Amino acid sequence: MEFVKETSPHVKRKDNLTWMLLDVVIALAPVILAALVFHPLDALRSILLSVASMELCEFLFVYITKKDVKAFKMQNFLSALISALIYSLIMPSNPGWESGMGYWIIPVGAALGIILGKLVFGGTGNNIFNPAALGMVIARLSWGGLMANSGLVFFGSDVTAGATALTYGSTYANMANVPFLDLLIGRIPASLGEGFNIAILIGLVYLLLRKTIDWRTFLSYFGTFVFLMMIAGIFVSVNTAGLAWHQFVSYEVLAGGFLFGAVYMITDPVTGPTSSPARVIFGVFGAMIAVFIRLFTSSPEGVGYSILFANMIAPVLDYPSWSSSKWKKWHIITLAVLAVIGIALMCATPAVKGGFKA
Repeated sequence: MEFVKETSPHVKRKDNLTWMLLDVVIALAPVILAALVFHPLDALRSILLSVASMELCEFLFVYITKKDVKAFKMQNFLSALISALIYSLIMPSNPGWESGMGYWIIPVGAALGIILGKLVFGGTGNNIFNPAALGMVIARLSWGGLMANSGLVFFGSDVTAGATALTYGSTYANMANVPFLDLLIGRIPASLGEGFNIAILIGLVYLLLRKTIDWRTFLSYFGTFVFLMMIAGIFVSVNTAGLAWHQFVSYEVLAGGFLFGAVYMITDPVTGPTSSPARVIFGVFGAMIAVFIRLFTSSPEGVGYSILFANMIAPVLDYPSWSSSKWKKWHIITLAVLAVIGIALMCATPAVKGGFKA
């Protein structure tokens, strides 16, 4: 028997990796178009700076390691392009353009994301971290105060500003004031591409039809998040006048970057595990981290961090001694333990937080 060692992503399609990467670019197109329509100059600047920065880093890495310009293949270009597009779309629409800060914050964050999240591991197919998520986290941790403005968006007759609608919704009573339609169509404060949920759903349908992403990863991440938020929403609605549990869940799903991260980031085949059971555990764990950060920390978001935490356990789930393409007892036990922990945390939310924010 001959064993062939290959790097990620492990493609199970009739076409090749290049077409798989092109599919992701095509799936991002509706979101990019929406960003260009509603934030034309901001989106153009962020996208161009991000793409230029990541493509340059990718090219220099290939040239230095391969000593040949021709070694820079289409797959290298598309891989860096996808990371750059995702990174630019999860950044705020105004990261300090008026002061000139955005012109170096965006490319520096992009460069650090692809270098520390991908190139130091050996380049395309070898990285364990999502470069876009890492670049966003680095930029926001370093220059968060300069990236607080994502423009003005109407909530009915009111105007509000902020990096994300989750900041507005950090006071639970405010959630009842936001029309569901505004959340769905993106008339909310959000990063460049995160608020356009219809465009994101179009991209999701395309990726699933093309089998570019594994539905297990998306469904486990999305389903776990919704389930845990539903439990938390029941407690929140009891303690918050005028707020129904379904309003709470809708707000948490559609505001901020959850849906974008669930479609385009957690499903990255390179930074996720390879077997079907492991991908389910991977998605469940990532969703639990996102819920925990949103409900139990001072950060209103948490999706980017949850993806990086999930990326860290992917190699453990793929460890040869216990990795299996078939469901084993340990898979079931792991999911059961995670379920108990998640439900217990949601039920304990009032005691842990000392009451809900009214």
